[in-house]
Amino acid sequence: MKQAAMNQPVALITGAAKRVGRVIAERFAAAGYAVVVHYGGSQQEALETVQAIEAAGGVAIVHQADLQSPSQLTAMVAAAYDSFGRLDVLVNCAAIFFPDTLADFALDDLERSWQVNCRAPLLLTQAFYRQASQRAQQGVVINVVDQKVQANFHPEDFSYTVAKAALGNLTAMLAMSAAPVLRVNALYPGLMTPSGDQTQADFEYSSARSTPLGYIAPTTEIADAILLLTRQSFNGAEFTVDAGQNLVRVDKDVINLYRAP
Repeated sequence: MKQAAMNQPVALITGAAKRVGRVIAERFAAAGYAVVVHYGGSQQEALETVQAIEAAGGVAIVHQADLQSPSQLTAMVAAAYDSFGRLDVLVNCAAIFFPDTLADFALDDLERSWQVNCRAPLLLTQAFYRQASQRAQQGVVINVVDQKVQANFHPEDFSYTVAKAALGNLTAMLAMSAAPVLRVNALYPGLMTPSGDQTQADFEYSSARSTPLGYIAPTTEIADAILLLTRQSFNGAEFTVDAGQNLVRVDKDVINLYRAP
C-alpha cells in the first residue's frame, strides 16, 4: 500500500498526465489529496506529473487504463483502494475530440467517442459506487463536460458532442441513483488549451474573441471549481466556468471560427 498520511483523502483523475488533467491533479495534491494519475498512452508525461507532485511534498501514483475497456476501468478503481485503502473523489476529465459532422461521421468514431467520453465516466462511477458501498464509505464524482452542450450547440465535432451531451444529462440521474454513497456533480468548461491544429497564436486570437470578457477561464480556475464541487453540500450541481463563452452564439467550433491573421 502506498504510504500516505493517516486519513489523507484520495482522488482518482482520468487523463491526468498532461494538459488540464495535470493541472487538476496538482491542485488536488496541493489541497492535501493523494492522487491516482490515470493515463492512456502518455506514460512519460504521467510519471512527470507524479514527480512534480512528489517534489512539492505530495503523494501520487500512476495507473494506466484503456478507457474503452470496461474491465480495466473496474480494475483501476479497485487499484486505488488497494493502494490507499480508500477513494474519496473521482474526476472524469479524460476525453477524445475530433472533427466530424452529421453528414460524415463514421460509426466507429461515434462508438469510440461514446465509449471514452460517456461510457467510461459512467462505468467508473458504477465501480466507485460498488467499492464505496462495500466499505460503508462515501465519495464524490465530478464529470468534466463542455459548455457547448448546455446552450451553445453547433454542427461540428458531432460525435464528441453527442457523447458529452449524454454525459451532462446523466448528472441528475446519477446524483439521485448514487446517493447517499456518492455525490455526483458536473463542470462545464469552455475553451481551455489549444486543440486540433490550432497554433498558439490561433489559440490566443480565439481566446480574445470567444468570450464577452475577452479572455478564457484559466485552467487553474477550472481546477479550483472542481475542488469546490467536492464539498459536502453539492450534489447534482452543474457549474459553468468559461468566462461567458456560452453567451457567445456560434455556428462552428471556435478553433475553426477564429484564426490568427
